Amino acid sequence: MLFPKVAKGSAVHEREHVHEPKTSNDLTDGEASSDGAVPHSRPKKTVSLWLFLLSIALLVCTALALGLGLGLGLPRRQGSTTVVSSTGSNFNYSSFYGIPEELPVVASDRLLNQTQLDLKTRFVVSDQPTLREYTLNISQALAAPDGFEKPMILANNQFPGPLIEANSGDTLRIHVNNQMSNWSTSVHWHGIDQKNSTWADGVASITQCGIPPGRSFTYEFTLTEEVGTFWYHSHLGTQYTDGLFGPLIIHSPTEQVPPVDEEKIVFMGDWYHTYSSVLVASYLNPTSKWANESGVEALADNLLMNGRNTYDCSVQSSTYPPNKTATSCTGGDVYVTKVESDKKYRLRLINHSTFFSFWFSVDNHTIEIVEIDGVPIEPITNRGVNVNIGQRYSVIVHANQTAGNYHMRATFPTSCFLPFVPYNSTGLESSDFRVLGIMSYDDTNPTIPTIGIAGNTTNPYDAENNMFNNLVWEGCNDMPFDMPKPMVSKPAFNVSENNMHYMEYSFRQTQNENRIFVNKTAWAPLENNATLWKAIDQNFSSSQDTSYNSWSFGLNQQVLLLPDANQGVQLVVNSLDAMEHPWHLHGHNFQIVGWGLGLYGIGNTTWNFENPMRRDTLSIPAQSHVIIRWMADNPGIWTMHCHVAWHMEGGMLLTFAERPSDLVAQMARLDPVTRSTSQGFCGVDDDQAFGTYVEYDPPELGPAPSAPA
Repeated sequence: MLFPKVAKGSAVHEREHVHEPKTSNDLTDGEASSDGAVPHSRPKKTVSLWLFLLSIALLVCTALALGLGLGLGLPRRQGSTTVVSSTGSNFNYSSFYGIPEELPVVASDRLLNQTQLDLKTRFVVSDQPTLREYTLNISQALAAPDGFEKPMILANNQFPGPLIEANSGDTLRIHVNNQMSNWSTSVHWHGIDQKNSTWADGVASITQCGIPPGRSFTYEFTLTEEVGTFWYHSHLGTQYTDGLFGPLIIHSPTEQVPPVDEEKIVFMGDWYHTYSSVLVASYLNPTSKWANESGVEALADNLLMNGRNTYDCSVQSSTYPPNKTATSCTGGDVYVTKVESDKKYRLRLINHSTFFSFWFSVDNHTIEIVEIDGVPIEPITNRGVNVNIGQRYSVIVHANQTAGNYHMRATFPTSCFLPFVPYNSTGLESSDFRVLGIMSYDDTNPTIPTIGIAGNTTNPYDAENNMFNNLVWEGCNDMPFDMPKPMVSKPAFNVSENNMHYMEYSFRQTQNENRIFVNKTAWAPLENNATLWKAIDQNFSSSQDTSYNSWSFGLNQQVLLLPDANQGVQLVVNSLDAMEHPWHLHGHNFQIVGWGLGLYGIGNTTWNFENPMRRDTLSIPAQSHVIIRWMADNPGIWTMHCHVAWHMEGGMLLTFAERPSDLVAQMARLDPVTRSTSQGFCGVDDDQAFGTYVEYDPPELGPAPSAPA
């Protein structure tokens, strides 16, 4: 579907480019899948020399017999990681993407850990706090989640990454080993407040410098109040776009959600066939490979559900065509999950996208929304739910229909995105702008045709304010802000004047480039340093502030001060953009107390001070304002940013310094080894810290790779 170009000078002129492993049954509580784990030492044994030589000879003969006589390749091993090549591509990813040569290939059937995603881990829900340890081995590999091989960044060779599971009140100790050779990394625990542990928030250049190649770092934090559905992902560059993310589920025996028979995790997200570091480098240039102007976001090639989908191998990417020698495409497969008749299932929905939101629904079934971003709510019955980037929803599905196969749908809202880019994605067009999974009843063969009626597959919320609703009646926003009611009622916080701030954001041209400014600042990462380490030495007296709120951090940094302890914070957010944006706050969830069209103070504002919805990621509607509040009860350096990865890289981020004097005291109590390790990461070379952004000239569109017969 093509959209007409919108002329500058219209209502949307502010946006310059507006156009038309182990299985979990083998795991103990607190142990992540360890396909890529460093092996434990084993007792040494000795053998006689003749027996040793005989064994070697037998092994060589066996390898030759398998390779020559049976035509089977032996598994490839790198370190302790065993992977099996599934494509045999001869494409030189190193020369085109600036990544190491001869990356291992992880077979598609080994990427997904169905047992973990189905939460069949025998985890014991308890109110007794305990310490749980996990290990994440971060590495690069070639894999094909949708049948099209690409370089990926994986945790423990899984996609999505291994499940981290805990009880509220537990302490998590997570060892992250960076096994990549040319990238630093970091891991953020999305939605976790990090009470008294701001250093463990995992934001590169903000709360830490990236973990250099070959180095390790241990994150340790206590889950003080969190319960529900969370996730983790890299927070360095666009690494999570290439696969570095996974689920983080926190249980509690007192969680106020209706009882169910079973639970399942359902990730949904967009998927790019080109390595994201290449895409972001092109996006930040005056012109990109997909548009002859600055600031045009790259459109994905496909959409995934739990890391799976099919792909038409005859389709050539219109975003970033691969080299013609890349012939590794097998067509992929859809995600399938089994259900039993008359059981109730809690689906924990997580959007891991780089750019897109989705409308999730299940054919022939209603859903009951019971949790939003870790906050239980009074159940809302509907045919679907809008899930923006970084957001999480728990929905209950009752398997009470005729036994058969039913589609689970994550539908891309075309009118909310495509009008703002000057081209269409050939891959998304071929998928009809949706990803389908299958909910298969009882003993039904999941390969037989599906049954049921799709029902409403578009987001109806605020469709009347979508300027492109003449193309399709479709909204772009979350459900109305006063629609969900938290089960635990809390009135709006009272705020102190010193803790009140105002922000607005818009896309602006800076010479030949398009950047996103929050107030007067387009953020960029600090080089070889982190805001946290500079903040503990910063004089936050009013005489040291600037009109840019940059203090001594630099003009590309904006740090808003929250000095008053245990008082409410109020932030007014004004959108000057024609597109909705998913904003995520670190260190807190927040109350949504006010909203309205237009600028705050000019347009009308609807207020809700009685039990306002609390969450950590919300969609700010186009050309509107939203007022949020939270309690200044967590000293730290906390980031707030748009969760569209392209936009954050383009500057859409600001930082809060909450109670800096208390932060200094908190950091003085930090374990000296942890502090020394973290600060020591800041000495690495900048190219190594953020990887090497390499561009190549894609060829003219030609024959696309075809699936093997």
